[in-house]
Amino acid sequence: MIIDIFKTSIYKTSIKNIDYKNYFIELLNNEKKLNNGNFISNVGGFQSKSLDIIDENIIENLFVKPTLEYIKPFNRNYKIELSNFWINCNNKNDYNLMHSHHGANISGVYYIQVPENSGRIIFQNGDLTKMCSINQFDDINFHARYFVPVNEYDLILFSADTLHFTEPNRSNDERISVAFNLMIK
Repeated sequence: MIIDIFKTSIYKTSIKNIDYKNYFIELLNNEKKLNNGNFISNVGGFQSKSLDIIDENIIENLFVKPTLEYIKPFNRNYKIELSNFWINCNNKNDYNLMHSHHGANISGVYYIQVPENSGRIIFQNGDLTKMCSINQFDDINFHARYFVPVNEYDLILFSADTLHFTEPNRSNDERISVAFNLMIK
């Protein structure tokens, strides 16, 4: 008998909305003009500082509703609050280092521009014995890393303490994503 004692799940869906895409690209362009960037997990490219100006419709439909679906199996009445969000823009060979998002409950990434060969998001098993290993068996119980291919308009949600990073962008075009943190009340 197999008893799962620890589990890490991600939630992936697609939210195709050109208005959201245009909204975030405009915010990104404004932040670039102001040279309002951060260097937290990015190697190259541009990572905006935490932004707090956002349309309530976007908060509800892009962040809250999908998160409620993700946590639906817990069968409780939760309130979801957006803590913060920022925009990542990775050019050729740029990527994001392994990190997690302490201080939040749920984190996510919304992909608004994903050229071919621009890299996947990778989730790292936090088990120290697996940090430097490869996936030795084709079984989820033994995976060291889980590679998630992404497309434009994909939304991925995960526990904020999950280690993750991105592959380098191998295309000549920008990979643009919106990263965010949520609190469950």
